[in-house]
Amino acid sequence: MNLLYFEKPTRYINKEINSVIKEGKNLIKFALCFPDIYEIGMSHLGLKILYHILNKIHDVYAERVFSPWIDLQEYMKNKRLPLCSLETKTPLKDFDIVGFSLQYELSYPSVLNMLNLAQIPLLWQERLNEKQPLIIAGGPCVLNPLPMSKFIDAFLIGEGEEAVIELINLYREWKISQDRKEELLNGISQIEGFYVPFVGKKTVRRRFIKDINNAEFPTLPILPYMKIVHDRVSIEVSRGCPSGCRFCQAGMIYRPLRLRTPEKILEIAKKSIECTGYEEISLLSFSIGHYPYLMELIDILNRNFSNQGVAISLPSIRADKVSKELLQKIKLTRKTGFTIAPEAATERLRCVINKNISNEDIEKACALLFEEGWLGIKLYFMIGLPTETDEDIEEIVALARKIIKLARVYTKKFVDINVTASPFIPKPHTPFQWIGQISFDEMKKKLDFIRNAFHKSRIHYKGHNPNMSFLEAAIARGDEKVGEVIYGAWQKGEALSSWTDLFDFQRWLSAMEQTGVDLFSYATKNYPIFQSVPWDFIDTGVKREFLVREFERAFKTQKSNECTIKCEACGLSCQLKEGKPQIKNESFNYSESEQKISPENKITIVRFCHTKLGAMKYLSQLGLSNLLTRALRMAKIPFVLSKGFHPKPEISFCPSLPVGIESEAEYFDLKIYGDFKPEYIERLNKVFPEGLKIISAKVIDPQTPSLSAFVQRYKYLINYPKTIKIEIKDMENKQIRRNEKTYMLKDFIEEIQIYDDELCIIIKDSEAKARITEIVEALTGISAKELNIKRIQMYGYKGGLVEP
Repeated sequence: MNLLYFEKPTRYINKEINSVIKEGKNLIKFALCFPDIYEIGMSHLGLKILYHILNKIHDVYAERVFSPWIDLQEYMKNKRLPLCSLETKTPLKDFDIVGFSLQYELSYPSVLNMLNLAQIPLLWQERLNEKQPLIIAGGPCVLNPLPMSKFIDAFLIGEGEEAVIELINLYREWKISQDRKEELLNGISQIEGFYVPFVGKKTVRRRFIKDINNAEFPTLPILPYMKIVHDRVSIEVSRGCPSGCRFCQAGMIYRPLRLRTPEKILEIAKKSIECTGYEEISLLSFSIGHYPYLMELIDILNRNFSNQGVAISLPSIRADKVSKELLQKIKLTRKTGFTIAPEAATERLRCVINKNISNEDIEKACALLFEEGWLGIKLYFMIGLPTETDEDIEEIVALARKIIKLARVYTKKFVDINVTASPFIPKPHTPFQWIGQISFDEMKKKLDFIRNAFHKSRIHYKGHNPNMSFLEAAIARGDEKVGEVIYGAWQKGEALSSWTDLFDFQRWLSAMEQTGVDLFSYATKNYPIFQSVPWDFIDTGVKREFLVREFERAFKTQKSNECTIKCEACGLSCQLKEGKPQIKNESFNYSESEQKISPENKITIVRFCHTKLGAMKYLSQLGLSNLLTRALRMAKIPFVLSKGFHPKPEISFCPSLPVGIESEAEYFDLKIYGDFKPEYIERLNKVFPEGLKIISAKVIDPQTPSLSAFVQRYKYLINYPKTIKIEIKDMENKQIRRNEKTYMLKDFIEEIQIYDDELCIIIKDSEAKARITEIVEALTGISAKELNIKRIQMYGYKGGLVEP
């Protein structure tokens, strides 16, 4: 398969650094499926954790499977090619267990699409044959498994670190016994945390691990070849949230609050940076401001990693937790983005949703950010919250305008204020689960008001698609009948529905009409609090009485305490100790980073030459640059960092190579501290993937011209079909058209040698930069994608050809 015909081919080439390849007989093959494309799925921490846990088991091989983009999907359908795993290209239908992570309701059509591409029957009744894989699903969405219960064999409710091992143990025994698949499903239903539609509804208690500090966590995360959404080391510092926001499903279903110690976080960070070379560490938490040792943790991470150019970033932080000291620590290496989520713009409505921050907190936080040099802030709001009035909506606009005025006071500049407004989604297992979503027309009216208010202003506004928000609510609150609409929408062409430009609401409306299932009624329905809801058979551990009490407090505009201040008796224990979540070891004995470099040290410039062969030809210049700079950290090369707010290794590259073309000689110049050591070559080659290899390195004088200025000639070897006849005399009048300008082909050619099916050519920069793809297509009349092209060498010109 020629990946050049598909968008972003690095999605499909596999063999990334730290990916696992296992060989052996009788392995239990486990496919970890994410119903979205590579750069989304590879950003998901849960997938990384399960990949790590499963591959530690000697007789289990976990591989990754992502949804192809639409271009490859069409190719696969036309060629009848089955969906395969990334690591070994094994068809999904040949796996023992296929597990989907359900993070978003609009990813459900993609699950059906992936099963269909894999040539696996969609309905669980059609898979009772022992030859069909076991299809399971987990993630936050399965806290109401009913909409997908027609398609999934078993749902894991809650956290998977321990439950997945119990599943493997049961599967291993079943595989040896050669019993019918019905016996396997019955056995799974006996494991705490699993809902099995074949067995029927019964109370299923959510699984959660009691101690995340000693839980398995990946320190060798896979290093992608392309930029993914969260392209950094992500470390979960806590799980659960003490805030108790009444709209937030995550805040309820991930209780109780559990923490990792600073010692464990530092240990994970050191190993992860050593094994990936990433330039950023993100500290993940639903409420990072509640981590009791946040200042100490950021300080020690900075002391260990700032001299390597590794920045520390935080997720959205509560306005009342922002301080001058915190901001100064964050920006020590690099200013990362900053997000504040007021959710509502009035204190009254924030009291209803139990978001216990004031307008003063928000304004103070923004003022501190501007004072410390931030020139961009993201603000998140919701519309359609219970008891919301027109004044609450108008105050979103007023608050954003007040913040931009604050920015002028502190920065004397127009800063980048980004406002996002999303419709409220009533989610299962929250105090607002009984309240229906506002009507579709009302939702649209409120979003339009905000958008129009920010029109032609310096505030950037992004509103969530109301059609998608409606469907999210309907599916989240749905029962088994909703699955018929999901199936119907998929049949009509819905697949990657979470992508706005691929989402087609008409398909869903058509599916509703065809099935007679009205999703609008599911989204907007109000349940009496004494009435059961479809998902009541799922026991999260949070008491119904607590949810009812919080519901009633909301409509009385009463606040509830954070878990860290006073226990509100939700039904789960956070193991509080003197107002703080308990951490067993509170001592701080840290070692500093090994790499201690003084600015006065000698600086040397080294020119490296490397290959770019095989699958590496699919890397873009940005992908190659990121891989090389991360490899430098992994190999512990003492590189020099640039100055300024975004320090990076001082590295410069030769003219870039088009995607899809191999090279035997690419170059980059690197500034390092101290003398160059030949062992640096060996260190880099140890971490490089197959196809990248340093073949030489030499010290160059600081006055040496840069690669981009020096290189003007390029030597290529091209294989082409024997049916093509290339005559040198034909080049005389051939032209190349680029950006409405015309260039003569001969002006780009320095030397050419033609053989039976091979062309050796040296091209040169002329009035414009020479582009090998244009030149080859002009010579052969064939798309460069169809030819094997390899760059052999590059040259400067000083009375003759000179290698860099």
